Parts: sequence; structure tokens; C-alpha cells
Amino acid sequence: MQFAYADGSGYARLGLARNPFLAEAEAGVEPGLWIARAGVPEPPEPGTRTLIQLIGPKGAGKTSHLLRWRERVPGPYHYVPPTRDRWRFPPVAPLVYWDEVDRMGAAVRAAALGLAGVRGATVVAGTHADLTVPACRAGLAVQTYDFPGLTVAVLQQWAALRIADAALPGRTPQLVLDADTAAGICDRVGASLREAAVDLHIWAADHARRAAE
Repeated sequence: MQFAYADGSGYARLGLARNPFLAEAEAGVEPGLWIARAGVPEPPEPGTRTLIQLIGPKGAGKTSHLLRWRERVPGPYHYVPPTRDRWRFPPVAPLVYWDEVDRMGAAVRAAALGLAGVRGATVVAGTHADLTVPACRAGLAVQTYDFPGLTVAVLQQWAALRIADAALPGRTPQLVLDADTAAGICDRVGASLREAAVDLHIWAADHARRAAE
């Protein structure tokens, strides 16, 4: 991926301290930058013998929603990496958060879901694949949320929050995401805010470079 770059003077002329769309260093979203996606259910309750699965592509917001729910309703969190550790057995408790569950070794996943069913647990899962069949086999009810494609309104709201967060003290940023640009990005990236951020990083850098000329 090739990024566009601009020096600091261009951003300063736009009233910005930096590019507003720098990649996050860690998973999760600062409270002031949070946007709620349409239809996302309320935080889960423990002990419901249910799999609540959040399905979406990379960067859609699955991990951010899991971590935000966990702040409000605590429970063990288990991340499944794309390594041999994907065979590590996850914690099972009245409420657990499993992330990237589709990576989990199939035998481990079946056993973990089975134990969750026996114990009557609530499992909140971030996943790229639908886990309804193995969850039902384990005796779990299933609730599914599929992240929808980004809309122009959602992307403009998200961009505005990021731009405001990058503003120089006492300055009103001179950078606004127009509807046509937002629509083109939405068409390309589908549900992924991470992919949208790549496009917006380049878009902001182009504006800053022009401002510096």
C-alpha cells in the first residue's frame, strides 16, 4: 500500500496537528472517537447459554465493540492469533469474549462451545465466519449481528470526529469530507472502517500537500 505524504506546514494551514487518520497503535477506540453502528445490540448478560456473534470483515469494528462491551460488562477476553496458539483453549465463564473465533482450531472451538453450552455461558464472539451450526450443536442459542456496509452519513460522522481530534488548539480545521468522496470510499471498502481510514489518510495528505503549495 502506497501512502501520500505531506509536511507539517500543510496540516497546520488546515488547522491540524497531524493527519487525522493515522493507524491506531492498539485495538479499541477512544470514547470521544466512538461511533455506534446501526443495529448493534445492547451489551450481553452473563449466563444466558447464548452465542452472540459479531460478523464482519477485517476492520469493521468487531474488536472495538467487544472491548467496549467488556468495559461495561466485564468478562475474560481471549484473542485467537493466526499462529499455533490458535489451538489454545479459551476461557469459559458466565460471560466471555472470544475474538477472531473463526481462526480457532475446529476441534478446540467445538469443545469450547460444548463446554459453554454445558455451563450455560454467554459467549460473545468476533468472527469472519458464521458459527451458527457448531453453536447450535453445542446447545447454545445464537444471536447474530452482521456489520453493514458503511454509509456516507456514518463515514462523514466518523471522519469529522477524527478531524476534530487532530485540530490545533484554538483552530477550526479546514478539512471536511464531502459526500461524493465519502460515497466513493463506501463503495470501495464495504463495512471496513480500517480500509476507509487508508483512503482517508491519503485524501487528507493530498489536501495538506495542496495547502502547503
